[in-house]
Amino acid sequence: MKMEILNMIHSGESPYDIIYRVAQRLEKASGEPGYAAYVKDQLRAVYGFALQEEILLTDELKEVEERLGRIQQAYDSGDFTEEEHIRIGFAIDRHKKNIERLKIMIQKAKADHESLTVPKFGKL
Repeated sequence: MKMEILNMIHSGESPYDIIYRVAQRLEKASGEPGYAAYVKDQLRAVYGFALQEEILLTDELKEVEERLGRIQQAYDSGDFTEEEHIRIGFAIDRHKKNIERLKIMIQKAKADHESLTVPKFGKL
């Protein structure tokens, strides 16, 4: 779980998605059915629209590309330790891979005349 959280952070995933993923794992580990759904309902009650159930792949691609630009700019202009450069470099690499994955998903959906909308909660 620790590595999954770090991977989600480095991939630039939403904090809401991270909390929900942790809740899913806690539900499974505790054997408490419905815990993750309760957490999602509470997040939705407090944060509303940020928890939309579906995302448009093209919107997600744009957000990831914009985040990559900000991270790359910080990496290029920042004064970081070697360890920080390694971590930021890892985040840059993850974002680039995510962009390629999203482009392939968009291309495939268009070629197959499928929807560009996918469920937000859960892996794309």
